Amino acid sequence: MAHVMPDLFKIDVKGHAITHARTEMIARGKVVTTDEPPERGGTDLFATPLETMLSSFLGCTNVIANYVAGLLKIKLRGMEMDICGHFDTRGVFGRAEIESPFPVIELNVVLDTDASDGEIAELQRITGERCPVSVLLRRAGCEIRESWARK
Repeated sequence: MAHVMPDLFKIDVKGHAITHARTEMIARGKVVTTDEPPERGGTDLFATPLETMLSSFLGCTNVIANYVAGLLKIKLRGMEMDICGHFDTRGVFGRAEIESPFPVIELNVVLDTDASDGEIAELQRITGERCPVSVLLRRAGCEIRESWARK
């Protein structure tokens, strides 16, 4: 039986600063910690907030692509993904007014599937339209350069 989601629901996360560089958040009772590397005053024990944001894009892509694949009757045996965000630091440091802190994000997805090229293109298109993180990033002015291929 499929899980029915409400049209709108709240996602609550609470957090506190451990240090100026490390933050601990609690989401549904799960601890999420971010940190910075030593050159920015952190301990480098955890991913940075920006690495975590990019990781969220990969996680969301996985969930939504698998959901969409089910709708399209595409069998996915696995997915490998990598992402590279091109971060424009000028806005953070006040050196320039920028359109987006991530002008370009490169997303590469390799699918273990027998789907045709056309089916993979449709899976990519619909996933990009439905993945909440993808939608947020695109609407924030990020150019998402995607490559979806068969293993």
